[in-house]
Amino acid sequence: MKPQTTALSRRTLVKAAVVAPLAPLGVLSPFSAHASTPWPNQPVRVIVPFPAGGNTDLVGRIVSKSMADDLRQPVVIDNRAGAGGNIGVEAAVRAPADGYTLAYSTLSTYALNVGLYSKLPYDPLKDLAPVAMTVEVPLVLVVPASSGIRTLPELLQRLKSRPGHFNYASAGNGTSSHIACHLFSQMAGVDVQHIPYRGTGPAMTDLMGGIVAFAMDAPSVVNSLIKSGRLNAIAVAVPKRMKGLPDVPTFDEAGLKGFRAYSWNAFWAPAGTPDAVLDRLNASVNKAMANPANARQIEESGVVAYPAMNRAQVAAFMKKEYDTWVPLVRSMKVQLD
Repeated sequence: MKPQTTALSRRTLVKAAVVAPLAPLGVLSPFSAHASTPWPNQPVRVIVPFPAGGNTDLVGRIVSKSMADDLRQPVVIDNRAGAGGNIGVEAAVRAPADGYTLAYSTLSTYALNVGLYSKLPYDPLKDLAPVAMTVEVPLVLVVPASSGIRTLPELLQRLKSRPGHFNYASAGNGTSSHIACHLFSQMAGVDVQHIPYRGTGPAMTDLMGGIVAFAMDAPSVVNSLIKSGRLNAIAVAVPKRMKGLPDVPTFDEAGLKGFRAYSWNAFWAPAGTPDAVLDRLNASVNKAMANPANARQIEESGVVAYPAMNRAQVAAFMKKEYDTWVPLVRSMKVQLD
């Protein structure tokens, strides 16, 4: 019986030796990008699918700086502009789902582009994991100061005097500024042409030069140009006057009742990123937004911070916005490809 007992013991030892190394794998934290190192253990890349200097880039840099302090790893902005933001978002969704690549983008790339393009290189509902909301971005209708126009009736009179002659600028096809100006022209009954630019910088340059007649963009983009006398603010596309532009009427006050135009900024990760990593990122963004110094900078830029939301609340908010804007944009029957 002794040899049998020895053989059994050996089989048991071999089985234990095989099972023992596998057991910890079942309980590894999703914070582990590698088997022995907790997440994060390397820099986090944030892809902003628009040029540097715009509203999304500005707020993204404010938040990312605080996230770096919280995560104790560099959080690096990577501007990848083009195709209304589609190029940058596609790069993000094709990255490994390990929490080291994020997209910081807008309502445009999540919903508006779905209605504008017959085919996107990504599906926002399937390929993007919502992380955190940051700010709502009201839009301001502006014209060149050299035009002499100061009110909405004056602008509409000018545009209607020569149908098809005047142009408006946007930060690119499919951006909120494009959709807002298109909806404005429809509601106001004016025949104007769209000139898409590669970002807000060149759009504002041509607007100030009088090459285009009007544009709509974020306060962080236009406020300094308004205060310096290079642009005239005509109306704000939100229900109440804005704190940073108290003398500028709403569209309701200016005579075009019911017109609303806004965007918002948020963080996403590639679908499949571990829930624990997404929760950690959500907490880090919310902490950055609650930082008093960041809150002041964000308020001064003219955008409005959202209250902190958990990931479930973020996902519900985004889905509601998707269901609102996609049918509306499709009803415009504007195809960009």
